[in-house]
Amino acid sequence: MAHQSNITTEAIKTTPPALVSLLHAGGMTPSDWVTVLTLAYLALQIGLIVPKYLGNLREWWARIRRRRP
Repeated sequence: MAHQSNITTEAIKTTPPALVSLLHAGGMTPSDWVTVLTLAYLALQIGLIVPKYLGNLREWWARIRRRRP
């Protein structure tokens, strides 16, 4: 079991450099990487914030409806 764990750990350690090499061979420059990572980060943040704000909007709308006679 320990041997399999070592293989997994080493594979995880080599993934980022292998990915960078693959992307560089595909023609992506470091500025392209930054752009892609920034867009991915932005998409994740939007995906986390939108449900929160939708919940807040629903609560606010429910309070407004309860106030009406």
